[in-house]
Amino acid sequence: MKVLVYFQPSQKHDNFEGARMRKTIKGALEVSNSVFTSNIYDDYDVAHFMSPDDENKLNIAVERKVPVVVSALFGEADPSTRFLNYKSKDGKRISTLKPKALRMLNKADLILVPCESAKELLIANGVNRKIEICMPGVNLSRFNFSREDEKELFYRYFREDKNKKLVLALGEYAYNLEGIHAVIDAAIKRPDVTFYYVGDESFALNSRRSKKIIRSSPKNMHFIGIPTDDIYRSMFLNADVFMLPGYNFAGFISLEEAMASNCQLIVRKNAICPEALENEKTAYVAEFSETLTSLCLDYLDGKIKPTTEEAYNKIASRNLETFGQELIGFYKALTDKKNTLRRN
Repeated sequence: MKVLVYFQPSQKHDNFEGARMRKTIKGALEVSNSVFTSNIYDDYDVAHFMSPDDENKLNIAVERKVPVVVSALFGEADPSTRFLNYKSKDGKRISTLKPKALRMLNKADLILVPCESAKELLIANGVNRKIEICMPGVNLSRFNFSREDEKELFYRYFREDKNKKLVLALGEYAYNLEGIHAVIDAAIKRPDVTFYYVGDESFALNSRRSKKIIRSSPKNMHFIGIPTDDIYRSMFLNADVFMLPGYNFAGFISLEEAMASNCQLIVRKNAICPEALENEKTAYVAEFSETLTSLCLDYLDGKIKPTTEEAYNKIASRNLETFGQELIGFYKALTDKKNTLRRN
């Protein structure tokens, strides 16, 4: 069996969540001794996509009568793999599928999602195709703490003090930098700790409000775009805390990498599926910015116990071998069904 694993973001996003999801799928197939290609015009038995921007490429696979799989809601922090839009209604934030995402998903033979609530969200938004739950695996060797050279990259690149603790937050550079004050307030109260806020800069930092927020932030609070893969991984390896302070659904790839890196997870309830993490067991989950700030400070001060070991054990069970076998099982079911239809 030969699998097309297709995802071609712009060069700007070729090291963010979508690209790392692609690498994870390819790695899982490789350890399972499966053949894959990235050439849409190659010969292949199954096509696997992960971005609503690739609808035209999906159409090529459909025209060739090749079974199509789409992974959805795994990299929502990455604009290249984002399936959702957001709107406010009666003071609440509502998640809705992008029109092109709905159109694409309803052309697929199978849709893979990370959890049950993600499946329910797609169905509620009009998806009528088969949906299966399949959490991606993690290449744990990429987060091996014995690799001191990998850890050193962050300090060499950003010239930070190795003796200071590091808090890493992933969010968006939207108009008003929603949720970011949970991180800034912690940075104000802990000038001895280094804080980095990482996000895609497609929305830019050029609005008057965002510039004002950044200018008024303390010197130990840094705002950057998505760094290269090796630098980003080095940040995870050095971070004491990983925060998801935003209100939008953040996806799973960076969350899994933080778990594999033994970072303490402190996340906003809105940013994750309810089943993703268990409060006070695998993470600290809160609804309000003030609580997120307090949790971050309490952890840095040693006032609350770490949940890193249980989080690591949870993600360690999702290795590449397990993920690869699950993918092959889904692919084989589709090709077997196709062959049965042909015979009939």
